[in-house]
Amino acid sequence: QLGTLREAPGGASIPPSGNDPASLYENAFSQLKSGNYGVAQRDFNAFLAANPKHPLAPNATYWLGETFYAQAKYDQASRIFAESYKTYPKGPKAADSLLKLGMSLGGSGKSKEACLSFKQLKKEFAAGQSTAVRRADQEMARLGCAA
Repeated sequence: QLGTLREAPGGASIPPSGNDPASLYENAFSQLKSGNYGVAQRDFNAFLAANPKHPLAPNATYWLGETFYAQAKYDQASRIFAESYKTYPKGPKAADSLLKLGMSLGGSGKSKEACLSFKQLKKEFAAGQSTAVRRADQEMARLGCAA
């Protein structure tokens, strides 16, 4: 069985052949990994509009926030990460969403709000998500958050 060509000669993206949710999500994620943030934003938004209750929706919302964070568009990233955490507080990206919310707020110069986000992360996910908690500790030290 032959593989699926995802890129045309010259690097142009080939859209997924089907409209199944997994293909749409994978294409959006591929665009993000390739640094095509505008295309990834469009594709994640399209995925979420068409599949708001899909099991990949929490991940898609988080990665949508990452497209803004990667471009230092911290206000937009903050909004998406806050929405991600609020909508999916027990989802697979909840701890990461709080972490990136804090980092985005810090990037926007909102240190007080960033510190609150990191403290919330440590409070809710102290038992697990050790990578996110360790990174929150680093960010709190960098911002000079009160313990």
